[in-house]
Amino acid sequence: MKNVVVLGGGGYVGQHLCERWLRAEPEVHIYSVSRRGKPATLSDALNGNERMHWLTGDALEPDSFSDKLPANIAVIIDLVGTVFARTAKEFARMNVGPVKTMIALMDRLSIEHGGYVSGVMGLPLTHKAFVRSKQDAETLARNSGKSIAIFRPSLIYGDKPQVAPMVPFVKLLGMLPGMQRFKPVAVRDLADEIIRSYKL
Repeated sequence: MKNVVVLGGGGYVGQHLCERWLRAEPEVHIYSVSRRGKPATLSDALNGNERMHWLTGDALEPDSFSDKLPANIAVIIDLVGTVFARTAKEFARMNVGPVKTMIALMDRLSIEHGGYVSGVMGLPLTHKAFVRSKQDAETLARNSGKSIAIFRPSLIYGDKPQVAPMVPFVKLLGMLPGMQRFKPVAVRDLADEIIRSYKL
């Protein structure tokens, strides 16, 4: 058995990651942590899956859920974050805070491998504050002394209709010289990249 903890596993990227990971590795058990616990809407592959465990907890407060986690966790992934904050302080709280939680849990529970999903593109009016918070979170992860992989997607698209109108523009942006980092990524491809990184 391989135990994986996903902070924010109930979100858009999280559900895709969990579903594909369960399919890719029959021995994996995934423990998703989010404020709402089990999402109201799930795919058939996740709903009722005995290897999928939905925990209610605050990713900014590890004590709110750490006692519910299993022993012998192989990997912890941090997907928690926001592009919708209005101030630099709020971006720091929501984008850096969960990385602090991940590092604390790696220490407390002797988790060997971590992963942080960062980002390179925010909303037009708050792009700089968003990117700065993500960079600060990456620095925290790198300086932690832990084995934490960092993933830097731009716009993540898939079956989310509200994102679809932005994809052609961001694809064009990603084709310009020096702008390849902005190339949008399919949610399934991001999920598969994360999974491949932890084939232990």
